[in-house]
Amino acid sequence: MNSVIQEIEKIRNGKPFQMIDSFYNRYSVVCRESDGSRTAYCFSVPIKNDKTSSIVDMHFSQNKKESVFIGSEAVVVVSDQAQLINPYGQCEVVFPGRASKRTNGTICFKDATVRTEIRPTLNGLFVVMNCETNVQPKLLLRLNRSFKTTRVNDRYFSVMREKFVPFVTVSCVGQFNSSGEVIAPCKIQNEQIGETEYLLTVLQEGKNKSRIAVEINLQETKLFQDTTVESLNPKRNNAFGSIAFLGKSIQFGEQWLYSRLESTNIHQIQNQTVLKAILHIPQLGYYKKPLTVRRIVKRFCSFGSNWGNKIAILDPVTQSTISHGYHHLDLTEILGNLRNRSENYVIQAPSANCPVIVSTGDSFYAPQILEVRFK
Repeated sequence: MNSVIQEIEKIRNGKPFQMIDSFYNRYSVVCRESDGSRTAYCFSVPIKNDKTSSIVDMHFSQNKKESVFIGSEAVVVVSDQAQLINPYGQCEVVFPGRASKRTNGTICFKDATVRTEIRPTLNGLFVVMNCETNVQPKLLLRLNRSFKTTRVNDRYFSVMREKFVPFVTVSCVGQFNSSGEVIAPCKIQNEQIGETEYLLTVLQEGKNKSRIAVEINLQETKLFQDTTVESLNPKRNNAFGSIAFLGKSIQFGEQWLYSRLESTNIHQIQNQTVLKAILHIPQLGYYKKPLTVRRIVKRFCSFGSNWGNKIAILDPVTQSTISHGYHHLDLTEILGNLRNRSENYVIQAPSANCPVIVSTGDSFYAPQILEVRFK
């Protein structure tokens, strides 16, 4: 994602819109429609800075020594390494090589075997590593203070500031082809090498040159609580992972995405009369088949749910259409008037041998967007 406004324009298929500020909310942009109704575009992570209230500009500003980016809460400063800073602490990220090129959109690092490109997310960095054959790139994280716990698997690495709240998360996105589509997952291995230092190794599949991407973000509260569950790893949970390989794949078996809206994060529109609620989920892979939404019979737990204790599902509620790089899912029936706690649901893809690859509610680079039309 390059711009909040550009993504809204894509969803609206170029239809012009007039923003209004009578419903200020850090997750949303509200516009007035020609028929007098209003539409809120609510992103799955905050899109406005917590101090200035302005929409995040996903570009670096430059001076002679460093590049600076202001996210929704974090300040990111990049010289020969990156500093991610928020009120809870500071995380330094050391990339392979040294900075070789800087633009407002991208900063490049280069050594003999890895070329790394970094660009802003809404509250951190999107990191793409172009690797020579058999290279396993490494990232070093240095924190300015110690945190008691981490939550990890091979999809993400989170240093926790509270029991269920990370300070920083490094999340796999996957391996890319030349068209910028995700074609396979990648993995993260972690090693603690000091009280406040962690060495992360990003693993690719196969023996060919590859472009591997991860997100590195400081935590902000999400609009959606979600997690994947999968048949090949029946005890695994992906609470902070930013990508889902829905349907069937060699790596995961069959994978589902549990989700629910935390409507109190958009309480400014809860008392309005909701006409339509459409969820737009970024399509990241090349296999473009419709997604299906089903209700589930009880509430899921973001940290305790897995395939082994998966929840019974009900009949399909809706199926997606696909355009402009998004799946569009009409959730009006599920979300109702937004005043009550929304129902839990599961998002599924066809059980083919090729997965539908989409972002989850934890992505700061390709966030989901809930469009709410109201009076």
